[in-house]
Amino acid sequence: MNKQQIKERLEKLKEKGRAERQKIKRLVIKRKDDFLTALEKNWRDWALRPLTDIFKKTGITANQITYLGFILIGIAIWLNQQGYDLKTQLFILIIAAITDAIDGPTARNNNDVTILGTWLDHLRDGALIAWATYLIYKFNLLNLQLIIILWSLQLILIWITLKDFLIQYLRGLSDTEEKVLITKFSLDNLQASLTGRMQFFCWTTGYGFLLGSLVLTIPYAATVGQSLVILAIIFSALNISESYKKSI
Repeated sequence: MNKQQIKERLEKLKEKGRAERQKIKRLVIKRKDDFLTALEKNWRDWALRPLTDIFKKTGITANQITYLGFILIGIAIWLNQQGYDLKTQLFILIIAAITDAIDGPTARNNNDVTILGTWLDHLRDGALIAWATYLIYKFNLLNLQLIIILWSLQLILIWITLKDFLIQYLRGLSDTEEKVLITKFSLDNLQASLTGRMQFFCWTTGYGFLLGSLVLTIPYAATVGQSLVILAIIFSALNISESYKKSI
């Protein structure tokens, strides 16, 4: 086999790889998304393409951005334990939240969607919300009953989402069946619906207003934050209803 044939073979392999990655991308975007969810994803992918192109050229992956989010949350916790001012802590948390906005578009735009990345994204979001909840409780910015209701609904939602997967996984499958199950669950069930996105948006934005009320002179910031948290509770209940119907 001469150099030209080797080069042509390598090009075919690269093209096949690109086609497979594009197939995964279409699966993630178009699987069961409603129109508005797909529209939001595609708009965000388009808006952030100049940035994701830079990441591609410099070798920065979506998972690395997600890992950065974990590191920033850890730094924020350390700053709190060391007694740093709240403005500095919140600035770090804001950057951690920004990683959530750009790791998804980076994965889709650069054909870098992975099962690990999907799980890491949810775990990073959970860690961010959990620490923000601690700060909300510490500074008495939200009624404890609302916090309990919000997290109770979230735990119910997690159980509904995971139970069918866990039942099948713990049953003992072959390597091939296990791989198919994990792939399908990760690229399907773990993708947020429009209701799920609205829940997370109201939750994080509400927390942002509540914590911001401690360091910024924004009129009614705490009231807006509390209202958004109540909306997050409503969307959580709707999300539970949707997830339960899909699971039966």
